[in-house]
Amino acid sequence: MAQAQQWLKTLRQGVKGDYGPGWGLKDQYGRFKIGKAEAGNARHGRTQFISTDLLFTRGSHRKVLNLIGELVDRMDQLNIGMTDAYQLVRNSPEVTGVDLNWSEVQGRYKDSRVGSGTVKATNYAEHEEYRINRAVALITARSGAAHDGGGLMRLYARKHLMEMEPGSSGRKRNMLDVARFLKFAVNKCGASKKWLPLECDDMKELIGKRQSTPKPTTPIKPEELLVLLNSLESDPELRLAVGLVGLFGLRPAELMVLNVEDGELMVGNVKRNAHTADERKPPRNAVELPLKEIPGEGARLVQLYASGLVRLPKSIRTLEPDAYKACGHTFRQYLDRNPTWQTLKQKNPELTPYCLRHGYAWRSAKYYPQPVPLRDTAWMMGHDLRTHIRHYGQWTDTASTKIAVDAAIKSLETIT
Repeated sequence: MAQAQQWLKTLRQGVKGDYGPGWGLKDQYGRFKIGKAEAGNARHGRTQFISTDLLFTRGSHRKVLNLIGELVDRMDQLNIGMTDAYQLVRNSPEVTGVDLNWSEVQGRYKDSRVGSGTVKATNYAEHEEYRINRAVALITARSGAAHDGGGLMRLYARKHLMEMEPGSSGRKRNMLDVARFLKFAVNKCGASKKWLPLECDDMKELIGKRQSTPKPTTPIKPEELLVLLNSLESDPELRLAVGLVGLFGLRPAELMVLNVEDGELMVGNVKRNAHTADERKPPRNAVELPLKEIPGEGARLVQLYASGLVRLPKSIRTLEPDAYKACGHTFRQYLDRNPTWQTLKQKNPELTPYCLRHGYAWRSAKYYPQPVPLRDTAWMMGHDLRTHIRHYGQWTDTASTKIAVDAAIKSLETIT
């Protein structure tokens, strides 16, 4: 067997000194073949080898050391074998000496998000793509570019999030999308570990905290809902949509997931996120909280909906399946064009379509002689009690509070 050249001996010693024993370096058609002995089996030839693109020359000394370092890091971090680790790092700048092609990383990231079915193409294009474009632009800028993951996230926040309220969902979504992209670049595209995103506490610092508690949504009062419904007599399709949302306390998006079973209105699930995407929540039975002036109106609307004699507005019923956000936006557009709604908003600028749902919660607590228990109202609206108290149990007004107190005092007088 030919004696190894001195440069190769020196390299082997360097590898052993930096990364421990058990590493093997061979020549394979002028390229390095790198191996790692299985624990306790180095003398028995049980060594896993990978073929690399590195030239088997003295000039590859530093690249070989860098490559083994990258392999060790990936194997330890991701608990994978050397072959899989090499696939991740073979194109990294530390190994090739060539800068990472961030445009290629961006394309692969999009394919992973859309191609895997994690998000729809339209959703990615609307909500994620522009954020990734911003991140790549900051990495590849000719001057003032980011040079690591933490630096990128801080630069991104300074350039694009200063106008957003600290602690807002918008700031959080921007940071989380950039962080996900950076993790993909490191774990799937061979980017250096320096591009890993900030840890939780540092990221929270960039997201910030809300300076004040968001103002609760205003509930539409029964008399306002009655006026609105009466104004829609000439537009039965929109009246059906508004009536169902207002009288049954629906989320506007739930107009897309309605069904009628044995005369009862059933509501499917539209609340989905990364934690609940795989959960199949059963439909809930919607319960009408009627207006005193038009008792039974909810049941009548359900019959109309089931019969098909009156349908929901065309722009809602022709939406793509699962286009829940678009449904809410379309419902808002219909209302914003309605003169009566415009008049109501002039009197109360904080009025939004979601106020119809809040009005349902208000009626359950304030409208009837016997209030509906909070737990039952929460169930009817499709959320838990804690959510109900946080979002629907914080508002009141002087008039309704005075009425409640007067009723309590009168009941006491009756008893005495």
